[in-house]
Amino acid sequence: MAWWDHQTNSVWSQPWGTALFGGLEGRSLTQIPSSVVPWGTWLAEHPNTTVLESEQPIDDVRYRPQTFSQDFVIGVALLDDAQAFRYSVASSEEVINDMVAGFPVGIFVNPATRGIHVYLREPAGQAKDETVELPEVLTFSKAGLDQVVDAETGSTWDTVLGAATGGPLRGALLQQLPFQSAWDWAWEFFFPQTTFYGE
Repeated sequence: MAWWDHQTNSVWSQPWGTALFGGLEGRSLTQIPSSVVPWGTWLAEHPNTTVLESEQPIDDVRYRPQTFSQDFVIGVALLDDAQAFRYSVASSEEVINDMVAGFPVGIFVNPATRGIHVYLREPAGQAKDETVELPEVLTFSKAGLDQVVDAETGSTWDTVLGAATGGPLRGALLQQLPFQSAWDWAWEFFFPQTTFYGE
């Protein structure tokens, strides 16, 4: 779960994004949103994707594609807090409104495509109707395939895009948050302060 950089020979922790030792010891990288989803799901959501091909033979055990597991957790770490959402629970509920480190977080799972999207539930940007004020926090419920509706205004949202597509907030956006897919024991090892949603 570590790698090194060629410029400073620092060794970095993959889950933490922090240099454990070397020239940049103690420095941290900024985690950006990413997804671990089936290729067909990714391609449907991002049809203009380019692919990095490896020259390593596919039969090399080190480069076999990772198989998806219902036992994964969706791990969200903000500031000094961490929360784990068991995929089996999240895919059953499909929409979870929760708090992590005092921030309102929305977890959206499509069990058919295994797509996972995590957003801050504080709307940003500007609604098409500029006279509409954005609520501070939104509470979501399922409204259809990759669609949710907020209780505050009745606006519909595309969970893939993180954008309001209908209703008073049409045009407003949600900020995507980074998350990690991990075995529960691995997530808890690196984030011992974690709590598990619903437990």
